[in-house]
Amino acid sequence: MSESSIDTHPSALRALAGFPAATVYEALGKRGGMLPDVRPMISRPRLCGPAFTVRTLGCESAAVLHAIEQAPQGSVLVIDTGGRGTSAIWGGSSTLAAVTRGLKGLVTNGLIRDLDEIEDLKFPVYAAGTTVTGTLKSHPGWLDEAVVVGGVMVHPGDIILGDSDGVVVVPATLINQAVDAASAQRNKELARDARLRAGEPITVVLGLRAE
Repeated sequence: MSESSIDTHPSALRALAGFPAATVYEALGKRGGMLPDVRPMISRPRLCGPAFTVRTLGCESAAVLHAIEQAPQGSVLVIDTGGRGTSAIWGGSSTLAAVTRGLKGLVTNGLIRDLDEIEDLKFPVYAAGTTVTGTLKSHPGWLDEAVVVGGVMVHPGDIILGDSDGVVVVPATLINQAVDAASAQRNKELARDARLRAGEPITVVLGLRAE
């Protein structure tokens, strides 16, 4: 993924970043939401940026280290470990390097460690869990190709949006449509909430029974 691809839709990215992940998921027709196995590791995370994809072999993490150096500023690393595994493919040193490089966050179906350091740096991380076990660093892995994380296929450049609820993936080709649809969806949600505050029954507001 080239540096220019990060800047293709800067205004759309900023707009998309302002919506809750669940709103965007609903706006996409209930598509793109990662499974709850991939969950936030720090409190109240906010994440929005183009994916730089990584695929590792088992407990190997050399590809992750190369990705930190190669990913364009503003990228979100999306790392497919092939499953949860038993070793942490990300930790405190990786986080510090990523923050220094200007990366936006990490999404992985693998494990991490050094969670307190990650929390202190306020770096948005979504993962399958934590472990004290480290990795090997001999296999080169694969960079910048389609991966599957959290049950969703992610292509390089797809937009990764995350908050406390989880992660949704917006195909890069649909970003402008996603912004328009999310805006309409958010307006519906706000109108619904206004009716609830006014005292209307929730079953009426949600159309489950007539007024």
